[in-house]
Parts: sequence; C-alpha cells; structure tokens
Amino acid sequence: RGEPKCWYGVPGAEANAFERVMRKALPDLFDAQPDLLFHLVTMLNPSVLQANGVPVYSVMQEPGNFVITFPRSYHGGFNLGLNCAEAVNFAPADWLPHGGIGAELYRMYRKAPVLSHEELLYVVAKNGVDNKSLSYLKEEVERVFVKEKKCREELWINGIIKSSPMQPRSNPNFIGNEEDKKCIICQQYLYLSAVSCSCRTSHVCLEHWKHLCECSPEKRRLLYRHTLAELGDLASEVKASLSGENVKQSPLLLNDIPTPSKKGKDQHMSYAQLAKDWLSKSDHILHMPFLDTAYSTALEAAEQFLWGDHDMDSVRNMALKLTEAKRWGLSVRNCLSKIDECLLRKDKCSEKVKYVDIEELVAVRCEASSEPGLAQLQDYAERGKMLISEINIALSSCSTVDHLEALYSRASEFPVELTETSMLSCEISSAKSWLKKARDLLEVNKLGVIDIDCLNTLKLEMTQLRALVPEVDLVSKLWKEAESLRMQCQSYLQDSPGLKELESFLLALDGTKFNIPELNLLKQRYSGACSWASHVNSMLTKLFERNDYHNIVEELTAILKDGKSLRVKVDELPFVEKELKRSFCRKQASEALATQMSLQFIKEILIQASILTIEEEQPFVGLSEVLKNATAWEEKARRMLEQSASLSEFEDHIR
Repeated sequence: RGEPKCWYGVPGAEANAFERVMRKALPDLFDAQPDLLFHLVTMLNPSVLQANGVPVYSVMQEPGNFVITFPRSYHGGFNLGLNCAEAVNFAPADWLPHGGIGAELYRMYRKAPVLSHEELLYVVAKNGVDNKSLSYLKEEVERVFVKEKKCREELWINGIIKSSPMQPRSNPNFIGNEEDKKCIICQQYLYLSAVSCSCRTSHVCLEHWKHLCECSPEKRRLLYRHTLAELGDLASEVKASLSGENVKQSPLLLNDIPTPSKKGKDQHMSYAQLAKDWLSKSDHILHMPFLDTAYSTALEAAEQFLWGDHDMDSVRNMALKLTEAKRWGLSVRNCLSKIDECLLRKDKCSEKVKYVDIEELVAVRCEASSEPGLAQLQDYAERGKMLISEINIALSSCSTVDHLEALYSRASEFPVELTETSMLSCEISSAKSWLKKARDLLEVNKLGVIDIDCLNTLKLEMTQLRALVPEVDLVSKLWKEAESLRMQCQSYLQDSPGLKELESFLLALDGTKFNIPELNLLKQRYSGACSWASHVNSMLTKLFERNDYHNIVEELTAILKDGKSLRVKVDELPFVEKELKRSFCRKQASEALATQMSLQFIKEILIQASILTIEEEQPFVGLSEVLKNATAWEEKARRMLEQSASLSEFEDHIR
C-alpha cells in the first residue's frame, strides 16, 4: 500500500563478480568489517557496478505487486514515498544447496544464523519430502555427512579420543523448539557435534577445536548427536526414496574418505586396526574375573570408536556388553557387600539386599559369568528360595504360632530381605492379637456377659487366620450357641407372639451369658406390653365410677392405638375395643339427653345399647323414657289430625 518502490538487483550467477567490485570499491570498509556484505545498509551506486561489468536490473513495485529475490542475488531498493510492505522468508527444496553455501559463509564471517542448517536437513529428511525435492535433499545430506565424517576423523587423528552422545531432544522432528549451544568462535549452532573441555563450559564446532582452550587434545571431548552410521543411513534412506529401491549405505559415502590412521609406538595403526585390537582386548576382559578398573578403562577407550560408521557396529555392540557386564558385576559385588555388612552388624543392619534383586542378578546370563562372587550369590538365592518355600507351606497349612515365630526368627537373621518375612510378621501379629481378644472373651464368659458383636468380629477374623490357635474351637462353640439364640430371637421379632408366650421364652433365657441386640429388643417389647396391660386394667377398674364419656372415648382410642402397635398379642386388647364401643354409645346417649335429637337417632342408640348389653344403665333408661313420651305425643297428635281437632286443642298439645 502507498507509493511505489524501485528495486535494483544483480543476478545470482554474478554474485562473485559483484563481491569483487564491492571489495575493490570499498577496501577500507572491508578491512574493518569483513562481513560488510551481510549488512542491510551497505550499498553502492549501480553505475559503478555496471562500469565494472556487473549487470544490474531494476523493477518498479506498484501496490499489489510481489517481488521475489533468488539465492545469492544481491538487491536493494528505494521507496518513492510513504508505503507499507511486508517481507516473508521462504525457500523451496532447490534452495537447500544454496542454504549450505550460505551456512558456510556465515561460518567464515562468524555471523550468527537464524537456524541450524544441519537440523533443517535432518528434520526434512526424517519427515519426508516429495520426489521433486529429493534430489536436492540427497545432495546436501551427503555433503554434510562427508564433511562431518572428515572432521570427526581429523579430531581423532589429532588426539581427541574422548566422546559422549548429546542429550537427546524431546521433539526431534520439529525445528527450533530447543536451541543448541553455539560455537564461541564462528557463532554457528552446534546441532550435529561439538568439542568441549573440562576446563570451561563453552563449546566450539569441529572446525575450531584448536581455539577452545590451551589444554592438550587428550583432555578435550567430542560431543555428537548422531553416529556416522545413523547419518549415513539417513543419506541412504533419502537415496532409496529417490531411486525407489531399498539400498544400503552408499559405497561412495563409505569409501570417499581414506581410513584414518595414527602413528603408534612402532608403526602406523589404522582406525579399523585399533578397533579390532580393542575388540580382542574387550573380549578377553569379558572372560576374565570381574575387575571394575579393566571395564572402565575399556569403555573409556571405546569412546573413540562409538561415534563412527557401520564398521564400528561391532565396537558399539561390545561396548553395550561391557556396560551391561560392568553394571551386573558391580551389582553382584554391591549385594555381597551389603550381605557381609548385615552378617557383621546383625541387629544394626540398616538395609538388607532384596531377594528379588539377587534372583534377577542370578537369572541374568551375563557375559561376565566368571565373577567370583556369583557362586556365593547363587547360594544365598537358593537358601532364600528354600526359606520362602518353608514360609509359604507354613502359612498355607495353618502351622502353630510357635512354628511361625521360629520361621520368622530365621528369616530375620537371614541377611537377605524376603518379602515373605513381612507377610509372616503380619500373620504372627494377627494371630497373637486374635488370641488375646479370644482369651479376654473367654474370661468374660466366666465372669460376665459376652457381647455378640465382639463374638462375631472374632469369628470373622478367625476365618482369616493362617495360624493354628487352640482357642478357635472354643470361640466357634460359643458363636454357634449365641447364633442359635439370636435366630430364635429373630423368629419372635418377625412374628407377633402372645404376651404369655413371650414371657415364657424370656424366662427361659433369663441369666443368658450373651448380650444379643435382638434379645434386648424382645425385652423392650415385653416391657412395653406389660406396662400397657397394667394401664388398661387400672383404667377399666375405675371406668364405672366416671361419667365424662367424651374423655373416656379419647383415652380408650389412644390406648387401643398403642395396643395395636405393640407387636405383642395382649389379652386385654379385645376388652379395650368392646369397652370403647360401649363408652362411645354412652357418649351418644348423654348427648341425646342434653340436646334434641330425632326419634330415629334415639332408636339407633338404644338398639346399639341393647346389642352391647348396657341398656339398663342410667343414660339409656332415661333415653328410653324420652323415647316413650315422644312416641305417645306423636300418636296423640296423629289422632288429633285425623279427628280435625280445634286450633286451641293443637295449641294446648304443643304447649
């Protein structure tokens, strides 16, 4: 957007000519700043370039236009006014070789890069590209491999034999997520490899190893992310993808660089010859009695070969064997050392060797099988196995507590930690705890009442015991007796027994030695029923002395409700129901005497009283007289109506 921009550019093919003219035109500036060409503000009049035979082209960029610059095409421009534009870096696959050239120029001029060219190549090769890009990728990957191989071998020739792999990346298939260290000389990222020294924390690239410090080469160390074998395989995979065949590492990659060699005491020794000699010595070490220093020395000597190509695969395999054998041998000795310490200190031993660790060491078929302590360790493993078997048999066959304690004593004195020892301890502790509770319960059986919940808990724990305890039979007998009583109580709770039947059952259990919740509930029901019956009898005795029929009905209704909820059959309940009906009838008669009621209602009350055999009681006698008089009055009134009596006669009758 905005005003146009005028661009000037030199073709990439004329880059060298352009650089010569620049250096010729500005010699003082280049002497002071060798990387002057990388500065965005460095410019020269196009007419000077053209006068020296360098072609210069121009283009006018209008709003909406795109300008693309090609590799090594030096360019510059002027804005013809205010405008707003955006620059984006991008690169197709055919840029990769140019990127390699640019990376080398950055190294030469010691300019910090934006990203690691080697990392870019590795990630692209691993993630895969289309067929059009493969040829460019193949060319650049092979170039990097050959250069890396040459540099590493040069380090070896110059005496740098120590090496270590770099810390692996957490996301190796992504670029720029994790930043590598930079060479303190050329400022390039150290993705593939680096050289370090114990005298400082900084690193250099393989080309500047001499400038790291003043220490001798033997003190320096090669750090590598991938072995030459891995890098060569990557190049071969790219080539295989290009040709569509499954090919091994290219012979060109293997043979292009002569095999390095060093001058020994009497003769030159090639890299391969030294590796072969190391293999022979290492094989001899594996078959000799274990010696930690011998293994450490051999593994240190192997570092000079581990970064190599596939011809060093046998060395890497042997180094793995040595590492595993060393770990195994040290573990065997460490176990024996701890065992000896436990035997010496006995009760003061802080930590025992675990049996599973010994079993694992004995089971491993290690190359260093000539370790002298192996036989001794095997003996402890066998003794531990036998002791474990004894413990398992004892626990599965319910042995006595004394036998288990004897086994535990042996296991505790054994200088190897057995998992079964803690299991045995738990079983002994459980058995003793149960035994104490059982004896306490049996003592209570002699002196007091046994709580059935405690008995049930003991019975449950008894089924989980893995030790033979004599008190088990006594506890079982008590539990069966208590359970039988509980079931009887449960049966009475589910039914509604009569009060006398329940009384007989409770009398039979009087003085029982068990505290059973169901029995306590039955006693509560019996007590409640007895209290209810006593209250009923007391009320019925005084009932005929009262004439507050309304209150009597309410009281009897409440008593009847309580009686029905007793869950015990009581003889007084039918009497209460009958007396409630009588009292209700008396209440109605009393109300009929106090207020005017219909003759029909009075007749119904008297009929009900006759049914309840209380018609001779005072309220009903009076009510009968009222009914008699009312009936006579109605009969007289009927006759007067039939005889058409005078008005005065009717008035007298009503009065």
